[in-house]
Amino acid sequence: MKSERLVKAANYIEGFNCLADCGTDHGYLPIYCIEKNYIKRAFASDKNLGPLKNASINIKKANLNEKITLVHEAGLNYLSSDVDVVSILGMGGRLISTILDEANLTHVKRLVLIANSEQSILRDFLEKNNWKIIAEELIKERKKYYQLIVLEKGKMHLTQIEKEFGPLIINENSSVFKEMILTLLSKLKVGVKQAKKVEDIKIINERIKSLEEVIK
Repeated sequence: MKSERLVKAANYIEGFNCLADCGTDHGYLPIYCIEKNYIKRAFASDKNLGPLKNASINIKKANLNEKITLVHEAGLNYLSSDVDVVSILGMGGRLISTILDEANLTHVKRLVLIANSEQSILRDFLEKNNWKIIAEELIKERKKYYQLIVLEKGKMHLTQIEKEFGPLIINENSSVFKEMILTLLSKLKVGVKQAKKVEDIKIINERIKSLEEVIK
């Protein structure tokens, strides 16, 4: 498994009993976690038959048919009481929120998530539904930035900027985070020069100010 994202996500799955990996694609995450003895069993689900076929081939190659169950499902409606950790990696924040909202997470102790977009919508949903961030990592892979969010049941109160970038990611203020923010600032500064309307210029300048404060 070459993806740094998946390896880092797997580190937060270690020590649990059964994983439900929603949107499993090639099944790499559950395969890796079981081969590393991080978990005992896993469900690998996907709404598309193509990825499930690929996952099936990979699971057979790894000789893990008895430990990984394939599920043709768009969400997490198949969860059983055995599943104590859930991973959803690589979907939009709004879609992840919908999947979690429709699932019975009573027995789930931990969520391991990566939203490709709309991270503020996802964190807002998690805050309102009594999930607390216990770990975060900002990962740069193939010139893209990914926010890994790990949660357990609890309460949290986030500001708007924390919902967008993550309280722990902001607090760490890593070189990768600074690079990401400076990239955003560079685009905004080009945008403010091109803007014609006074109101648009004001909005962009306010955004620039809030981002500059984040990396101070």
